[in-house]
Amino acid sequence: MKKHLAWLLALTLCLGLLGGCGEKPEAEGNGSQDDAGALTPVVITEEVRGYHWAPAYLAETLGYFEEEGLDVSFETVSGADGSTPVLSGEAQFCLKGIETALVVNEQGQGMKVLVSTTQKYPYQLIGASEEYSTLESLRGGTVAGGKSANSGPYSFAMACMNKAGLVPETDVNVITMGSAGYAAAIQAGELQGAVSTNPWSAKKLLDAGGVVIVDGTEDAVIQEIIGSASYELFTVMTSDALIESDPELVQKAVNAMARAMQWMETATPEEIAEKLLPLFEGAEEELLYDAQYDKERGLANYKGYHSESGYEAAITLTKLAGSIQEGVAPEVAFDESFLEKAWESLN
Repeated sequence: MKKHLAWLLALTLCLGLLGGCGEKPEAEGNGSQDDAGALTPVVITEEVRGYHWAPAYLAETLGYFEEEGLDVSFETVSGADGSTPVLSGEAQFCLKGIETALVVNEQGQGMKVLVSTTQKYPYQLIGASEEYSTLESLRGGTVAGGKSANSGPYSFAMACMNKAGLVPETDVNVITMGSAGYAAAIQAGELQGAVSTNPWSAKKLLDAGGVVIVDGTEDAVIQEIIGSASYELFTVMTSDALIESDPELVQKAVNAMARAMQWMETATPEEIAEKLLPLFEGAEEELLYDAQYDKERGLANYKGYHSESGYEAAITLTKLAGSIQEGVAPEVAFDESFLEKAWESLN
């Protein structure tokens, strides 16, 4: 009997030890991780991968998203609006221009700009050659304004024509076209001007014989065109629904991007290009050029907030493009409370 009891006790102890060995330790860290310690999956949509959203990309490559408990993936939405998956709940955030926040909210769909990643206008209107070196010289010609009418490049083209007193469709044909098609269209004589979407695209047009007609990165020039030297064009947005349902997740994402902006402010162009490269395969030369241009012209926004004059200019430009009728109040388009909390924790 004693031997039998001893055997049962030994068996019970062994099973207890085995059970203990099989248990996973409780996850440490923040609330974005589940009980098994897995990271929370997050999707960020983009219509094109561009340098001016660098804080979002750097938050990933520097490991800040992961430290916040987020497993972030960037999904390029080709031929569609990157805000649509966010509004439907298929994605959590999108990288878009401020115009989208105006359009979507005027339609009553509900999105908020969380972070503005630029603080100055980044576009240039480039003439195809010396023959097209002024706005007036574009009369009777065709100008490309980006790939959609609901975009910054298109709005900029319209603003430039308006400033020169040129009437679209009557004096100048402003069309939509992706920047990848600019060079071929200019060579074929189909374009007399085009809006460059980033410093690198401007460089390529200038190297091919183009001429800068309007340099939106010059404070005095853009002030005259849109009435503001500041313009927070590139943004990170989310839906009102996500802010309401999961503010903790939104806060963690903004925390990571604020850290990236803080790092970016003191980093060299070479360091920025190096850290972005994993998400821009084969674009080392382009990244370095954009980073150097950004530092020289002060395009990046290292705090993430919008300016009143920049927002008013955004409304004016988006109206010119015909995308909105009136515009919305800033509190409808922005929620910078998450940004404020992020800076409080960082500072």
